[in-house]
Amino acid sequence: MRSQSASAAPVRSVMPVSSIDTEKWWRSPNLRRLNLLLMIPMLSIFTQGFDGSMMNGLQSVEQWRLYFGDPKGSTLGLFNAAYPIGGLCAIPFISIVSDTFGRRFGLACGGVICLLGAALQAAAQNLPMFVVARGILGCGTVFMGASGAPLITETAHPAHRATATALFNTSYALGAIIAGWTTFGTFRIDSSASWRIPSALQGLPSLIQLLGLWFVPESPRWLVSKDRNEEALAMLAKYHAEGNDQDLLVQFEYHEIRNALAYERSVDRGSWAQNYLELFRTPGNRKRMFIILWASCTAQMSGNAFISYYLSPVLTSVGLTTSLQQTLINATQQMLSWFSALYFATLPQKVGRKPLFLVSLSAILVCLISITTGSAVFAKDSTNKAAGGAVVAFLYLFSPAYNLGLNGNLGLYITEILPFSLRMRGQASFQLFSTCFSLISTYVVPIGLQDLAWKFYLIFIPWVMIEIFVVWLVYPETKGPSLEEIAWLFDGPEATNVIMTEKEDGVVRIEVTDIAQKV
Repeated sequence: MRSQSASAAPVRSVMPVSSIDTEKWWRSPNLRRLNLLLMIPMLSIFTQGFDGSMMNGLQSVEQWRLYFGDPKGSTLGLFNAAYPIGGLCAIPFISIVSDTFGRRFGLACGGVICLLGAALQAAAQNLPMFVVARGILGCGTVFMGASGAPLITETAHPAHRATATALFNTSYALGAIIAGWTTFGTFRIDSSASWRIPSALQGLPSLIQLLGLWFVPESPRWLVSKDRNEEALAMLAKYHAEGNDQDLLVQFEYHEIRNALAYERSVDRGSWAQNYLELFRTPGNRKRMFIILWASCTAQMSGNAFISYYLSPVLTSVGLTTSLQQTLINATQQMLSWFSALYFATLPQKVGRKPLFLVSLSAILVCLISITTGSAVFAKDSTNKAAGGAVVAFLYLFSPAYNLGLNGNLGLYITEILPFSLRMRGQASFQLFSTCFSLISTYVVPIGLQDLAWKFYLIFIPWVMIEIFVVWLVYPETKGPSLEEIAWLFDGPEATNVIMTEKEDGVVRIEVTDIAQKV
């Protein structure tokens, strides 16, 4: 059992130092190849970011409004809500596909579905056809989002795992930039091509992924789970030690993975339903599930739907009504979002995960208060350009505030708190909760804006304050331990195949015991 002092001490792994220079990784051919190939799964969130920005832009495109009867309120909500509804259809199959056939196969399935959805959306002849296409796109992006992050986390070099996984979600902003500038460039076209072109381009990243995916190595953890141990060791040796399978770090990783999976197999319940119930059976797993639920709520219900899907009506409410103004603001705001997301993805490795959550939510709170105040002042006096300008300024700042802790940092945190046996089921649960909250948010926000105008923003201010308190109270810090060792933070040493030793400096160090052959 853990001593009280050990449970409170920071955790530091005794993972061997890499034999290759991970700071100048581009000098090692195989590690350079791995890091470049990981850009392929990083495109998984691109389509989601493209979708939100495109829908923002299309609401400012006159030809789109005319073609579909200028949708507002609940009708506009239906356009955007179709996306998460489609995602709900994919969730039951995420774990089955990715755990059975591999992470790459899950990504490929999502890519094919997204290509189909983009083609149907670009060819839409009426509102039902457009809505169905968006549902198909939502289904595909859930597959890709749930499979992409685990593939990166389980494949990246340990020295790069945190940054690589955090970078995963930054492609959301990249997709948003391309969509923003695409709609800015096409809104002048006096035909349905003004919205069909952006709709078709939504399938481009999926096509790139399908072409490049087969060059990406499969997860060594998935290979071990299928008793393909030699392939897993070869992958680790090639990409983490330039081919040296006797490298101390490679051997450490290999035995740690085998030990962790051996233990997880020993508690396998033998059925799909029973294994899902495993998410709730132990105190550690119940804590994981609460964090997953709360994180998905925080990611979708912190006011970000205004910026992601309904920027146009928000800008209209402060006097910016022309297509040129709205599409330009949408495009430039997404550029700031992407640059900030790229930089913030490097911070979890340096400052930890929990501080980023807390600072990010605090910054979001400041933005929401400022947007609400400026909108209220402008509603009373429409000649007050300073108030309208302040709203636009904080709309620009909202995305960097969100990206600080709820973009790459969130994707990393959710992936690493889940052990391998629960990773895809936990990811599926996160996608389920996120999709449900997204569905509520995307459908309710346009109705709230139509009925309450700026007063609707007031709901989110106390809610974000509650989010901050819960994160401070519940979330453990996961910076430091390896992917397998993080389980100790939730389950204790008795639930993992590692030995904890407390040294004189008060730091708990973790040593792997090779018991894989005993289980």
